[in-house]
Amino acid sequence: MDILTKAKELGTMISMSEQMNSFKKWEASLERDHKARAILHEYKALQTEMVRAAHDDMEKPVLDQIKEQLSVKYDEINSCEITRNYLESKDKLDSLIKKINDVLIYSITGDEAGSNHNCSSCASGCGK
Repeated sequence: MDILTKAKELGTMISMSEQMNSFKKWEASLERDHKARAILHEYKALQTEMVRAAHDDMEKPVLDQIKEQLSVKYDEINSCEITRNYLESKDKLDSLIKKINDVLIYSITGDEAGSNHNCSSCASGCGK
């Protein structure tokens, strides 16, 4: 069997998966809803602001203020059905893709994903 043929089959299966269908549904809903898109955009902007503030060693009160704004915006995301379901469906699709990647890595190398047999940095208990 040709490897590229199998890769195309896998891609087709992923595109027809429940996770992909759910993600596409909520992504389309997000595209149609200006308020939901704005909420996510504002949250991402606050995350960027927090990273930049932490990187620039801003004072604790400034960081606390941004953290509070993030918390309020996160609550807003969770209270909006579209943004909440969009993010949940994205997480489920990302999880599926990670599992597929883990299976590929294991099939190629024989190692569990993330395993480098460096027991000082791993608590897997594999004994290697």
